[in-house]
Amino acid sequence: MSTPDFYIKYVIVDDDEIDREAVEMESVKFPFLHKIATCDNPVEALEIITRSEPDVIFLDIEMPGISGIDLLRKKVITTALPVLITSHPEYAIEGFELEAFDYLLKPVSSERFANCALRLRDFFQMRTKAYAFDAEQENNFIIIKQGYDKYKIAINDILYLEAMKDYTKIVTAKQKYLVLSTLNGIIEKLPRDKFVRIHRSYVVNKNKIDTVQKNKVKIQSKELPIGKLYRHELSFDK
Repeated sequence: MSTPDFYIKYVIVDDDEIDREAVEMESVKFPFLHKIATCDNPVEALEIITRSEPDVIFLDIEMPGISGIDLLRKKVITTALPVLITSHPEYAIEGFELEAFDYLLKPVSSERFANCALRLRDFFQMRTKAYAFDAEQENNFIIIKQGYDKYKIAINDILYLEAMKDYTKIVTAKQKYLVLSTLNGIIEKLPRDKFVRIHRSYVVNKNKIDTVQKNKVKIQSKELPIGKLYRHELSFDK
């Protein structure tokens, strides 16, 4: 197994021992994930988080005393990216409104955890080279910049966009760009007849969709989830 170029430090916070072990067993499959600690209560977790400053917190929502949602709402966790874990899907909307990076439903499947881990890897690798979003756009192009240098992305070349907290990943067939802008900030500049939101975290180019299934769309080799609230958006003729 090759040595990773960088590490993502994480803490697991969950009052259920089996669930903590399940997350840890999945995380060891990814060498770039480096465990700092596992905690069974939020009070202990806060001490560890303050001291060790992890990059990511796998955070159970339902815990005695202080819930994961309470921690996020009180802004106790400030620098680490929270990945919420719960048995109850109804918490998903509130979690995303509180800027959780991802949301895992128990029991966490290997496929779903892998998707989260790779998104985390992409985010941390790309963040150091993130582009700024230029409010002045041109017809048929999105303009991004680094310092004084500006770059054009042809709107027709975009496959999909992915929300990553305060950033958005723009994916074309040839390249990925991480842009310092919310997903909403970018889609306001895109033609509504060409792009559709399929999930709280994903917007896709209609013309790039290969197949639409019950819970996902496929664009080239990439499968993207369809959120329940957005299924009606995909009732269009390609």
